[in-house]
Amino acid sequence: MNWVQRLDNFWIGLVMGLTFPLIMFFFYWLFFHNYLSFPKGFYRYLVNGVLLSSVIKICGIGNLLLFYFGLNRKIDKFSKGIIVSLFAYVALVAYVTYYMEPEL
Repeated sequence: MNWVQRLDNFWIGLVMGLTFPLIMFFFYWLFFHNYLSFPKGFYRYLVNGVLLSSVIKICGIGNLLLFYFGLNRKIDKFSKGIIVSLFAYVALVAYVTYYMEPEL
C-alpha cells in the first residue's frame, strides 16, 4: 500500500479540505497584509472593508487543487471528503455575506 492509497479515506479528505483553506488564509495574510496583527487586526480589516467573504472564497478555491489531485490519482473517497468540505465553506460564505458584512 503506497502513500496515495493511504489517503483514500473520506475523513482524511474532509479534514484536509477544511484545513487547507485555513492555511491559505494564513499565507494570504503573510504575503499581502503582514503589517496587520493576526488574526484580530486582519479580521477587523477584512470585515470593515467588506472583504471577508471574498477572501474566504479565494482561500476555498485552493480546495480545487486537492480535488484535482484526488481525481488524477483516482482516490474517490478522498475527493468526496473534499466536496463535503466545500459545502461547509459555501455555507460559511453565505453566512458571512448575508449576516456579518455590513450593508452597502
